[in-house]
Amino acid sequence: MHAHSVRRLAQIDFNIPGIKNVGMELMKLLNAVDPDMDAIARTIELDPALYGSVLACANSPLFCGISEIIDLRVAINRLGLKEIRRIVFHVVLESAFRSDNADINKLLRNIWAQNLAVSLTMQRLIPECPQVAALPIDMVTLIYPLGLMHVIGIPVLIINRYTTFARFIREDMTRPLPEIYERERELFDGFDHFELGAELVKRWAFPDFVPEVIATYNLPDPALDKDARILHSLLRHARHLAQEWGYAALPSAPEGYWLQGNVFDLGHVDLQKLAEDVKDQMGRIVQMFS
Repeated sequence: MHAHSVRRLAQIDFNIPGIKNVGMELMKLLNAVDPDMDAIARTIELDPALYGSVLACANSPLFCGISEIIDLRVAINRLGLKEIRRIVFHVVLESAFRSDNADINKLLRNIWAQNLAVSLTMQRLIPECPQVAALPIDMVTLIYPLGLMHVIGIPVLIINRYTTFARFIREDMTRPLPEIYERERELFDGFDHFELGAELVKRWAFPDFVPEVIATYNLPDPALDKDARILHSLLRHARHLAQEWGYAALPSAPEGYWLQGNVFDLGHVDLQKLAEDVKDQMGRIVQMFS
């Protein structure tokens, strides 16, 4: 975080319009050391979109049993905590990447597709990377939401500097990616989406390693502890693959940019099969939540 910005964070609005209080409360409940499933169920019941998504997923071909489920608690038991996390984070975070401005909305929808590709790639790489598989379980559990929200600072920039951001995407998005990040700080009073995203997820009660990775994912070799550094490298490698496969919202990163500082050897991974798996999963998820 930039030292000059600490005291000025109080002037930033972190209330992203698309994210409801119910969604924020659910993220806090899911981030608890020992999640209270009854409290999670009661909170899901307060939001029709989340309620419907959980039931739809429980009755999807992947999870459906002998009979259709209409009771939320039965659905939660069928899905399990891991899938409930994925559903909640998907529904809650997806709503942040929308805008009533056509140009901004187009960018945000492309970013959301990128986020989804990154998340699925990170999840898929867990068994392929011994360093990742050996991480503490609380870190492994949060790999999927980390991918979904690593650029959550962009909606924060938009709600605080709407007009400036609209001009920014018209005039500056053709620059190479590192220059775009520098331009962010020039236009937004020293702030960038890394710092603002990190601050937002702190307020959502995520463990410290999550905002630390979000704040530094643009840096090839940040000062992180060993475990956070592994997550950081996993995120950057997934960004690299998302760009290779055509999912990058801003494909102007120089060749090899996201591989700088990489700590993994993935020479044994069948990248074509991995790309096919990610594409297939993205299609299933889009269909499930459409």
